[in-house]
Amino acid sequence: MQYHNLNKKDIPKELNEFNQYNLQLWENDKEKFITNIFIVTLTNGNILSEIWENLIAKIAFHFQSNINKEIELWNIYVIFFIENQLEQKELKYKIENDYYCARKIVIDNIGNIKNDDEKIKSEISKKLFDLEIPTFTNPNNIQELEQEINELDSRLTQLDQIKKLIKKRLLKKFNLL
Repeated sequence: MQYHNLNKKDIPKELNEFNQYNLQLWENDKEKFITNIFIVTLTNGNILSEIWENLIAKIAFHFQSNINKEIELWNIYVIFFIENQLEQKELKYKIENDYYCARKIVIDNIGNIKNDDEKIKSEISKKLFDLEIPTFTNPNNIQELEQEINELDSRLTQLDQIKKLIKKRLLKKFNLL
């Protein structure tokens, strides 16, 4: 997918207060619609906590409200790059689960990404459009299948063991053992 960083003049002037956080607007021009991606680069989570709601409100009012195609209304992303480790994990959860205006993504511990368009493109692709679909071999027996499943997520192979424990406890509880 091709992305390009739009000119500062394409960002509504009402968002200028966020320029100190290297506010950028990226666009992915598809055949029939556009995906808009706002990027903000912050040094730490305290700044994120202070600005995110105001930024989203202004994007909704001054940018989203001027979009005419319905599909483009729901194709707005805001990616918050945090240079350092984000200590407030509950803040990340709150932001990423807020559905007002745009899908929001918080990527922390990214380092200095401000002037690195290639790294920004790479992160956009990774987070929004790269799908990793696991490939399976053709196992010859149940042990090989269990091994593949265990490598993907070990909890899946433990389901049968959990079921047996529950059954055993229920039997014990009702004196059926």
